[in-house]
Amino acid sequence: MEINLDITTAFKKHYECKKKIVISQGGGRSGKTISITQILILEALQTPNSIISIVAENMPFLKRGAIRDFIQIMQTSGLWDDNRWNKTESIYRFPTGSIIEFFSVENPGRALGSARDFLFINECNNVPYETAFQLIARTRKRTYLDYNPTGEFWVQEEIMQNPDFDGEYELIISTYKDNEFLEESIIKTMIARGNKDPNYKRVYIDGEMGVAEGLVIPTIKLIDYIPEEIYDKAKMQYLSLDFGYSNDPSSINEVFILGDHKQPVIDIYVDEVAYQTELSNKNLTSIIKDRILKDNYKVIADSSEPKSIAEIESYGVNIYAIEKPQGSVNYGISLLQLANIYVTKNSINTIKEFRNYKWAKDRQGKPVKDSKGRPQPIDLWNHSIDGIRYVAMYHNDQKYQYRDVPRPGIGRRGLIPV
Repeated sequence: MEINLDITTAFKKHYECKKKIVISQGGGRSGKTISITQILILEALQTPNSIISIVAENMPFLKRGAIRDFIQIMQTSGLWDDNRWNKTESIYRFPTGSIIEFFSVENPGRALGSARDFLFINECNNVPYETAFQLIARTRKRTYLDYNPTGEFWVQEEIMQNPDFDGEYELIISTYKDNEFLEESIIKTMIARGNKDPNYKRVYIDGEMGVAEGLVIPTIKLIDYIPEEIYDKAKMQYLSLDFGYSNDPSSINEVFILGDHKQPVIDIYVDEVAYQTELSNKNLTSIIKDRILKDNYKVIADSSEPKSIAEIESYGVNIYAIEKPQGSVNYGISLLQLANIYVTKNSINTIKEFRNYKWAKDRQGKPVKDSKGRPQPIDLWNHSIDGIRYVAMYHNDQKYQYRDVPRPGIGRRGLIPV
């Protein structure tokens, strides 16, 4: 049986490895996830009655990553059959009797249940070691573990530095150069970021181990959805807007903030709405209007785009441009650091930003500071975070109670403290 696959160098590196544990350390867009998925499809076709599990941190991550890749590979290869896909259970049944199942580690029954032949833990650095160990221990033939090397974690300590695993694993390092189908525009964007941030270059360009320290917001809590009572308790529905276009994405997040008079920003709830390049102001307006759930809403945006704000306002959107005086970045960050931040698991890009947004360092590894000695964050991984920061600043300055008043030149409605 002939199968039409886009074969890359990354695929060849993984296909040639026959160790029981394949550790796939890759930079950004190296093609490691697609390559492993292609290999597992081949195993399902060539090895009848195989049970193959593809696992990740949560189902939203799987649906927007590995499941999407799997379906696309199957469709472009002419292998896809709708009748063989159980969407509810996320299981595909092959004519050979093999199955590929997708589940998250949040499902302990699936994670710690019956055995399998092949296992793929996607971005395994986000999966607890004990859970990963139980999955690996129940895998008969081969386990694939992939990750971006943002910092050392259990793979290094529990497997690579454990003499009990000597001879049982192989480390594969891949970069964007191993993905011959990667668009040139994406490569240029990655290299431009790498030129500004040495640690980004080390991890995402060179595929080498970075240092997972110096996070600006070290802790966020993942939730399935924003609880219904939060919609009722919050005085205002916010939509954060950070403008981008060709190289940087525009980011929209739904944001609810709870607090009191003494501390207006205590709890921040975030749900990603859009994170995409080349969105026109008309596109942004349509997305915003589709997400308005309360009459009392406000879109908070970056004041550096006055023409865009004026255009969006002309479409009938209640939008406010946040002013950014010197020191406002640190002020906004301090509000986020003091708050409890809850992010929905669907917010894949926003979660990734929080996990990569760090304090800037110079070539000698010393903190970068402004003229007043304040530490400065990197100017990367901050599209959603900047938008959320604008909302926190605005909300804090409103002192939590509002009434509608005319604000000519700013928006249809303005909100001031009372």
